[in-house]
Amino acid sequence: MSPIRLVPQRALPVLIGLLAVFTGPLPTTAQTRPDTLHTDTTNLGPRLEPILDALSTTDRTATLAAEQLANLKAQPLALNRASVADLSMLPRLTSRDAHCIVQYRTDNGPFTAVEDLRAVDGIGPAAVQSVRPFLQLEETASRSIFPPIRTITSNLRVRLTQRYTRRLDLGRGFREDRFLGPPGRLTTRLQLAHERRLQLALTLDKDPGEPLRWSPQTQTYGFDHITGSLALRDLGRLETLVLGDFTAQFGQGVALWQGLRFGKGRDPIAPAHKRGRGVRPYHSASETSFFRGAAATIGLPGELSLTAFASRRRRDASVDSSSAGGTGPLPVRTVSGGGQHRTPSELARKGTFGETTLGGALAYRRAGLHLGVTGYRARFSRPLRPGDRPYRRFRVTGDGTSMLGGYGTVFLGDYTVFGDVARSPRGSFGGLLGAALDGDYAEAVVVGRRYPPDFASFYGNAFGDGSRPQNEMGVYTGLQLQLAPKWSVGAYLDQYRAPWLQFNVPRPSTGWEARVVLDYAPRPWLSSYVQVRVQDEDEGTEYRRAGRSLEGLQRKRRYSTRWHTEYLFSDALTVRTRLELSLHTTPDARSNGFFLSQGLRWSPHPTLTADLRIAFFDTDGFPARIYACEHDLRYSFSAPVFFDRGRRAYALVRYEPFSSLALEAKYGVTRYDNRTTIGSGLNQTEGSRRREVRLQVHWTP
Repeated sequence: MSPIRLVPQRALPVLIGLLAVFTGPLPTTAQTRPDTLHTDTTNLGPRLEPILDALSTTDRTATLAAEQLANLKAQPLALNRASVADLSMLPRLTSRDAHCIVQYRTDNGPFTAVEDLRAVDGIGPAAVQSVRPFLQLEETASRSIFPPIRTITSNLRVRLTQRYTRRLDLGRGFREDRFLGPPGRLTTRLQLAHERRLQLALTLDKDPGEPLRWSPQTQTYGFDHITGSLALRDLGRLETLVLGDFTAQFGQGVALWQGLRFGKGRDPIAPAHKRGRGVRPYHSASETSFFRGAAATIGLPGELSLTAFASRRRRDASVDSSSAGGTGPLPVRTVSGGGQHRTPSELARKGTFGETTLGGALAYRRAGLHLGVTGYRARFSRPLRPGDRPYRRFRVTGDGTSMLGGYGTVFLGDYTVFGDVARSPRGSFGGLLGAALDGDYAEAVVVGRRYPPDFASFYGNAFGDGSRPQNEMGVYTGLQLQLAPKWSVGAYLDQYRAPWLQFNVPRPSTGWEARVVLDYAPRPWLSSYVQVRVQDEDEGTEYRRAGRSLEGLQRKRRYSTRWHTEYLFSDALTVRTRLELSLHTTPDARSNGFFLSQGLRWSPHPTLTADLRIAFFDTDGFPARIYACEHDLRYSFSAPVFFDRGRRAYALVRYEPFSSLALEAKYGVTRYDNRTTIGSGLNQTEGSRRREVRLQVHWTP
């Protein structure tokens, strides 16, 4: 197959050059100007926690979520121009809520204030308060499709962020000089934007242990990870054009969904029904789940839109050297998503697997009805051979893959019906079908999903219990009730089964998960909630019979109960308290966990804010572990795991000497009472203490 001539590796230097052109006239000692929107990372915590409770085990998901919401807060959506897909990505807004907002705007004209959203059917004060930081009433845009250069440069918004983080207690990889680079992580972000029409973004990132060096043969250009994009929007019929790195999200994600997608969490309604945003520029520090090349969406007559994209990028992979001696390139067993290149062996896996992908979508949008079809075809530089282990039997194999799907949403008053179905290269069909009700005092959603074992969606990321839409059947039911003006309760029940084997689960398995959250907010300065969560599912185990080891299943159940309260003494002082208990049981074992934290946010001066917390934990090992989100630097979010016995404390300080300059510093320390080492492998540290420091500068000239 002849390669597509996108030349993506050469595109990044071009983007860097474009950024240099735009930033060149800015003197390094120029007087800063005020940021139009004060972005405060510590305020993102309460909005992230409800949707990250079930995903806190995934650092990449937490990072993407923090980056997305921080970017939205720094560059809010234009309320009078935002699409249904854009609005549906905001916390607490379902696809139906977003549709009602756009329909109200069409019928009644532009909004004059964000608070006018309360006039939209189904949008209450709580929802308006939740989305208020991510929306703005934009200024009147230039009527010209191509504004003059003087107009662009005089209204260009520039944001520069520099971050440095490192652990102070080094692991074995650093002590034994096994890692090639220094222990700090270095991240640089540069963004330039003119209204919605022009956005230039560049992100440079180096993980701990990676060297800073110029090595084109290993695709290392100073920083180990470089991502950038040029995005143009609203240019006549050209709705979106992205050159560089981008994501593609269509329908419910059964066939194609790159980037962030929220799953089950404290909000039982919104995550179950989201709508893809099409193609969007990508500028995250995460090194997976994006395309590299070019993408465009064009508006067509008859309320149609056409999207096309072409991507060519290289990913890390483990090459199967046992096949040496044959013809053609060596096959690949697994494609890696970690993105770490600290040792010679990790560096040898960098960029060994090439993907060339062509795809697109055709969408039809009108009042009350959204339909679309999407598909892609991917070719690999090396054949994929996942191995002969039974649980890998139905994974993507060969020199390429493809997918074709269709999706739709119908709005019928207070009811919404949505679905997404796709066909894999093996001929199997997978998909989901759901219905939602949005009443004055009650919201409900039911989603059924069917992803057969041989439904291998290489770029899919649909709603479900697993990390990919494959080998899963299930039914999800969610309910949200407004019991009284100060009381609300949310609950869901998800029942699922895996018809085929999974990693460390040697038999077909079943499971279910339930969560109930009771919220109480008697005053604007006082809020509290109680959450009970139960997970019950099969796990793999070994049985001894007649001197032989036999693989089988056993049932495990995990309970967790949490009480959280937040009290605002004044504008300068907020106190947060959390108590959580966990219980993990199997037929042969039982383990308990305890977590108690006390935090406060203190702002003695408008330019200075401090966020402090101390936590105590005591668990019977890893099975009873407890995750607890904590505030972090802007564009980041952390949810450390707590097990064994010890305590954790951190201090996050933010200082703004000027309205356009923000300095942030975080110091955290975790001490264990019953451990002499922490971690394992090359990350293992000696002693019972782990410390880290995080520094960041955010400048808006």
